[in-house]
Amino acid sequence: MPVYEHDKDHPESIDARAAQDDPWVMYLVVRKDHPGSLEALLVAAAQATFDVAARFADDPRYRGAFAEWSSRSFRKVCLRANEKNWPAVLALDGGDGAVDGAVAVRALPPRRKSEREKLLVTLQAYVADTAELPSRPVPVAPDGPVMVFVRNAAVPMRAGKLAAQIGHAVLLGVAAFGQREAERFGRWDAVGRPCAVRRASGEEWEAIQREEECAIVRDAGLTEVAHGSETFLALLPRPAAEWSARVRSLAPV
Repeated sequence: MPVYEHDKDHPESIDARAAQDDPWVMYLVVRKDHPGSLEALLVAAAQATFDVAARFADDPRYRGAFAEWSSRSFRKVCLRANEKNWPAVLALDGGDGAVDGAVAVRALPPRRKSEREKLLVTLQAYVADTAELPSRPVPVAPDGPVMVFVRNAAVPMRAGKLAAQIGHAVLLGVAAFGQREAERFGRWDAVGRPCAVRRASGEEWEAIQREEECAIVRDAGLTEVAHGSETFLALLPRPAAEWSARVRSLAPV
């Protein structure tokens, strides 16, 4: 099966992103006291990223910012907001990802780092260790399309880094499959954009790339992981009942 490459993952593009002095950034803000598991948080991050692009990428107020960010940066930064700051975060334009029916992640339209609001300057990076979050899976219906994200277990990352990387993955998945599989993506969107997150290591990671239609994320190496590290795969949405035996056998994130 093909692994869909993206021009953002070419070595020269990764180098250019890393060299920017004042990059365009999409900020993902996590509610500090969210009740979710690690998978629930990552699903919320993916859905918030998709939501902000769907709602604002063609909005005249943000169209130019999305174009600059997409072509020059594609950078995401994950922050956290406490109970005091969370209402101010929700007052900003953005896309939402929910945990147990309450917004837990808000993704904001891109802005230059130097032009970010004072609120974003004051918020701390979200650097929770994955062990701090519960490890219960998110249930998925067997009959509706689900986008599966596979985490490369050989690349250790903290929760905020994982949230940013899965944000990359959902957008690369849309770029790879959105037009070619428009009907499938339309159904996925219509049923609430359900997602699942699994992890793979070693032979499993390589086998998924051979056997599944997928888009791959390679990191620019600015934080936590080495330059060019493969971090996530986004798989073509399909009902859980149609997942391959390989995908069904993958461990929870």
